[in-house]
Amino acid sequence: MTINIIDPHLHLFSHSRGDYHWLKSENPPFWPDKHLLQQNFYIEDLNKALVNEEIKLKGFVHIEAGFDNAQPWRELEYIENLLCQKSRTIVSIDLLAQPEHFQKSLQKSQQYHSLIGVRHILDEQAYTILSNHNVQENFASLNEVTNFIFELQLPLADESAIKVMPLLLQTIDKNKQLRFIINHAGFPPKIASKETNDNAWDLWTKQLTKLAKYPNVFIKCSGWEMQDRQYEISWFSDVTRFCLNTFSIKRVMLASNFPLCLLGKKLGNEVGKKNYASYWQDILKSSVIQQCSKNEKNALLHNNAFRIYQLDEYES
Repeated sequence: MTINIIDPHLHLFSHSRGDYHWLKSENPPFWPDKHLLQQNFYIEDLNKALVNEEIKLKGFVHIEAGFDNAQPWRELEYIENLLCQKSRTIVSIDLLAQPEHFQKSLQKSQQYHSLIGVRHILDEQAYTILSNHNVQENFASLNEVTNFIFELQLPLADESAIKVMPLLLQTIDKNKQLRFIINHAGFPPKIASKETNDNAWDLWTKQLTKLAKYPNVFIKCSGWEMQDRQYEISWFSDVTRFCLNTFSIKRVMLASNFPLCLLGKKLGNEVGKKNYASYWQDILKSSVIQQCSKNEKNALLHNNAFRIYQLDEYES
């Protein structure tokens, strides 16, 4: 039986067209395996990886990855020139910009049909960014765009999350029309070391529980390799199960973070493009997915992303 998926968090790289400052060897992050990402990754690679599988990629959401943060519309232009299945695009935007410059950048990006939202990675700078007056004014502008998305990326298991959470919740509450989508499950701590990491796990669960109270907040489970290249699929199951219990089945999506998911050594003997299929095979075999009903599986793998990213309204 064929299983249809929509991947709501992946990155396509074209090094001859984009900048990708963070992927250059001389720039951080200084991962020992970063060279594996210093190549082109196209949608054709994913379709080829799945060609003999019972998994079919029916659509995807391309998330910005430093293609051209100064001119984000160039990335939209690149994605929209691809001949591929249904897709949407999340582009970079500078929340710290002066509101008039922010508006101009947003308006230029809105000329492209695949645009569904924006991202400014908050990470450890979340409090400094969110407490900036320009940022709050710029969020108000995003809130005025119909059915728009802000991709929310920051570590919720970090002690800094305690300080930022009141400000983050206030921002979400003030911008009720804007959908906030938590990236990479909020970077949960590794379960494997829970005995020595209870505080981090408890902090992560508490922060997610607070965020889940807002109906305009959703969550994507992905990015496992960002925390642990040797992660166990049981960790995926534990994290995803908590997200389901906290957000409900309608607000959780499963994603790959391709091509970074290829850095996860558990996916095979070689790190390569073919392991995109291995990633999804492991997900489908996980205990949390095995325990889901057919409708629940469809929601996590396809229907939620289709609805939340409005893939029915745009086809490239």
